[in-house]
Amino acid sequence: MIAAASCFDDAHLHAEALPGWQQLYSQISGGRFQSALSRLCAARLDVFRESFNQRVVQQGRAPGGMAHFAIPIQAPSPLSLQGVAVPGDALMVLRGGEDFVFHLPPGADSIQVSLPYEDLAELTPELCAVVREARGKTPVFTARPDALQALRALLTGLFEQARRRPELLDFAGNQKVIRHQLLGLLQEALADGGLRERRDDLTYATHCDIVRRSQALALAKPDEPVTVLELCSRLRVSRRTLQNSFQRVAATTPVDYLRSIRLNAVRRQLLQAGPGRSVREAAGNWGFYHLGHFASDYRKLFGELPSHTLERGQAHQAAPRAAHAWPVR
Repeated sequence: MIAAASCFDDAHLHAEALPGWQQLYSQISGGRFQSALSRLCAARLDVFRESFNQRVVQQGRAPGGMAHFAIPIQAPSPLSLQGVAVPGDALMVLRGGEDFVFHLPPGADSIQVSLPYEDLAELTPELCAVVREARGKTPVFTARPDALQALRALLTGLFEQARRRPELLDFAGNQKVIRHQLLGLLQEALADGGLRERRDDLTYATHCDIVRRSQALALAKPDEPVTVLELCSRLRVSRRTLQNSFQRVAATTPVDYLRSIRLNAVRRQLLQAGPGRSVREAAGNWGFYHLGHFASDYRKLFGELPSHTLERGQAHQAAPRAAHAWPVR
C-alpha cells in the first residue's frame, strides 16, 4: 500500500496531487492558502484525507468504476455537495463518473473512501444497490451515529498507523481486513437509507450449520484472514443471520470469533518463532495492522502480552533437546 502526506500553499497544486480525479479546486475566501493531504492507495482501495484553512469549491468528475464515499471529520457550516447541505452526521456518496460541485468552508476536514463496484456487488449487494441508485438523487445520506463514529475512528486510526508503522499496511491480509471493515461499516452507516435485512426465522440446526461452515472457511486458508462480509457472501446469508447464528450457538459475535481464531494463529506462530522473528511480523501475517489494539486483544484473550509469548517461544526453540535415555538391560 502506498502512503503519502503533503501540505500545499495553492489549491490548484492540491487538486493536481490526486491523480484519477478530473477536478479543479478554487480558493474563494481571501488570505494565505494552507491545506493538508494524506493518501493511502492499494489495488482495491483508495483513501485520502484533506483539510483546508480557506473556503474552497471543488468541481470535477469522480473516477469511473468505483463508488466514492466522503465522511466529514470536521464540517463547519455551510458545507454542501450538489447543492445539498451536509450536516455533521451525514455521509456523502458519488458514483463513478459522476460530475460534482463541492463547497467547503474554512476548517473543513474530510476523508474520502473509494472502492470498486465489484467489491460492493460481491460483499455488500444492498449497499451497492443504494449507490447505483444515487445518481440524480441526493448524494447526502443521514448516517447512523454509532456506525459513523466507528467509521471515523477506523479511518483516523488507519492514517495514524500509516504514519507510525507503514510497513504493516503492505501485508495483503491487512489490506483485505481494512477493505472489508470499511465496507461493513459503510453498510451499517447507511442502514436507514434503504438497506433492509430479511427476517431471520431459521432453525437452531441451521444456525449450527452456519457456525460450522464459518469455522471451516476461517481455517481453510490460515494465512488469509476471513471477514464477516466474506462469510456472508460465501454462505449466502445476511449479516444479521450470521450475527444471530453465532449468538445462539456460540454466545459470541462473528467478529469476536474470527478475531480469536486469528489471535490463536498468531500465538502458535510466536511459540514456534526462531531468532530474528518479531511480534510485528506475526501480527501482520494474520491481518492485525493496529499493534495497540492487537496487544490489548491478545492480552485479554491469553492473559499475557504477545512479546512474552515470543520470548517463551524463542527460549524453547533455543533450549537443547534432552537425549533420549535408553533403559539398561
